[in-house]
Amino acid sequence: MKHHRILCAATVATLCFCSATAARADGDPLKDPQVQQTLRAMNDASTWYHPDLFGEYAGVRRYAHKHYKGALKYFKIGAYYADKFSQLCIGLMYLNGRGVKKVPATAFAWLALAAERDYPQFVATRDGVKAGLSPQQLKRAAAIHAKLARKYSDAVAKPRMAHQLRMGMEQMTGSRTGFDFGAMHAAVKDHCASGEYIGGAQVPVAGCGGSGIYAKSRWVPRQYFASRDEQWKATVSVGGLTQVGPGPDEDKSKKSRQPEHKH
Repeated sequence: MKHHRILCAATVATLCFCSATAARADGDPLKDPQVQQTLRAMNDASTWYHPDLFGEYAGVRRYAHKHYKGALKYFKIGAYYADKFSQLCIGLMYLNGRGVKKVPATAFAWLALAAERDYPQFVATRDGVKAGLSPQQLKRAAAIHAKLARKYSDAVAKPRMAHQLRMGMEQMTGSRTGFDFGAMHAAVKDHCASGEYIGGAQVPVAGCGGSGIYAKSRWVPRQYFASRDEQWKATVSVGGLTQVGPGPDEDKSKKSRQPEHKH
């Protein structure tokens, strides 16, 4: 059986924690300085009333350290709040057997959800996996997708996320409320001033003020989703796909003609 070798990069092309193989020749992407910088940015970024980013960032950090079950837990939080990258990573985890058993049908169902907004590389990943599935696997994937969609599709997840954003706006009583730069230690002030970058975009830092944290594109649902769409339409890299070999579902189909079958 051939294995997929898919690289799903977060907002930086070198962040390859959802891949079947590491980006570096030594097999340890954590040694890549750009990966280290991105992980620090994710750790420091403010995710206040942004559970989609909380799930995504926490999932990536755990995946980076090979804590796959923990990564899956947090990616599901991101997925619950309409984060398409989290859904993509869950699909690749099922595809590559990271923290879960390899189940191509389940992988494809998650990848179909991730590609719901037509992000080009997400669509390419979904279609590449689909090309290697048997009719039986696709039939099972459709049933799994229908079940997952009731909880994770944009139709239900986007309103859930929009509610969180509106709750966050209600908690903000004024510009820079709660932040006192004058009382900060010099090192902290420098940290806040420099900000953090994920995928070339500056993100607000937890515990720091500044206009970024109050930007409409961060809180107004329509603008927030538009900014996320713009980000992912241009910054995700996916490596080459090889054809999927017979998976558990196809094995089951073949052996259904015999007395026993394997899931």
